[in-house]
Amino acid sequence: MTKKVSVFMITYNHGPFIGQAIESIMSQKTDFDFELVIGEDFSTDNTLAICRQYAEKYPLKIKLLPSDRNIGMMLNTIRTLEACTGEYIAFCEGDDYWIDEFKLQKQVDFLEANPDYSMCFSSTEIVDELGWQQPDEKYFPIIEKDTLTIEDIILSHVSLIPTATMLVRNVLPKPLPEFYYHTFSGDLFLQLLAADAGKIKYFNTRLAAYRNHSGGITKSPAQVERTNSTIQKFYLDVNQYFNYRYDLLIRQRLFEMAKGSLIYGSREKKGLDKLKHYFKTMPKYLRYSKGLNFKEIGYYHLILFFPSLLKLFKKKRK
Repeated sequence: MTKKVSVFMITYNHGPFIGQAIESIMSQKTDFDFELVIGEDFSTDNTLAICRQYAEKYPLKIKLLPSDRNIGMMLNTIRTLEACTGEYIAFCEGDDYWIDEFKLQKQVDFLEANPDYSMCFSSTEIVDELGWQQPDEKYFPIIEKDTLTIEDIILSHVSLIPTATMLVRNVLPKPLPEFYYHTFSGDLFLQLLAADAGKIKYFNTRLAAYRNHSGGITKSPAQVERTNSTIQKFYLDVNQYFNYRYDLLIRQRLFEMAKGSLIYGSREKKGLDKLKHYFKTMPKYLRYSKGLNFKEIGYYHLILFFPSLLKLFKKKRK
């Protein structure tokens, strides 16, 4: 019999955290059946052993998908998603956890009562490896409305939706599109799929905790540039997948990215490298712009090639 909710969980080397993640799901109080589907990707620590202990303890609740080799995050994501057959899918990766024992019940109740919504989520706590809350860390923006649409997701320059708080109707295509196997953000595409099917409800409360691991590596300008290029490719694939129904929104997003890359991507570049960056980026800026704004383009040229002249001009205006 199909469960009302499948809880999606992928994990790799989450030994210190996986028990708390699983416990937070098993402790949910609901008036419906749900399952936890765990994609374990050949961890080198004790993650698999812990998962097996819980699968033996809850044989009717937990579906464990071990692997005989490390297949990587996206393939692990895909096989785990394919095993989620519930009417709804909730998400919690192996290093995050839920903090409200009625999380599933609250979210399912809302979607059951509001068929024009296809997804709901909440704000989240930020904790470190030891579980200490980090109130000053701003990983997710403040959301000031309780209903979002696909426009909000496409035009946002930061992640709006904490994955561990998501519940979506199971509207996933089978099979998933080919580009999903190589996408930079599996979460974002799933959000777009859900948003294409209906509105998104935001609960202004904390239902889950996002774990910020210590020892993170600050991205270099070159890494940021590669990431931006990958995101642009992602949105081109998404545009084609949705048959260009969101073409204007996606072009606007790509234009803003090209504009940011044109200016901020040149900060660390000098001489020939700056010139190469210009000829690589300016065509994208022109391609996605709605029309030629010569005043704006002239201003950007001053920033790029004559910054001292621009400073002098601003000084005279003052």
